[in-house]
Amino acid sequence: MSLPIYVDAYSGYKANERPRQFELDDVLYEIAVVEDQWHSPGAMFFKVRTTDGKRYILRYDERADEWSLQSGLDGDELLARPGIELVTLDAESIRKAQACIESCEQCHPDDADIPFDWVLVEVTGKHGRFDFMLTDTVRCPNCKKPITEKTLVNFRG
Repeated sequence: MSLPIYVDAYSGYKANERPRQFELDDVLYEIAVVEDQWHSPGAMFFKVRTTDGKRYILRYDERADEWSLQSGLDGDELLARPGIELVTLDAESIRKAQACIESCEQCHPDDADIPFDWVLVEVTGKHGRFDFMLTDTVRCPNCKKPITEKTLVNFRG
């Protein structure tokens, strides 16, 4: 499980070389040291220790240019915090949301500018601190590729 976060990162030779601090729910976590880092296809992972001595694993998705907090170490504590409700969507809600999109970032990268979870907010009417979990596969009606909660889409019409 992961949670999107805002990260202020050092950029030298290339963008987002090393995280310096991250923010979650208006709380700033200063990073004292990057203890380890590794790569996977399309992503970089950083094991960091904050100034309060806690350890977290941060993931940077290079393709999507997005940071997330990964579960594990002290990250489980933040993922389990009150304030963010995890909403599991049924197949009917997922189909309603899917019907609202015309294309996705994979087939129309210049037109797709709205994260799919924003469409889910409109369909469910849940505004506030919610994170959605899809229980069924969502596919782009145009290219038929899978869509996740964070995939950028283009509204129909």
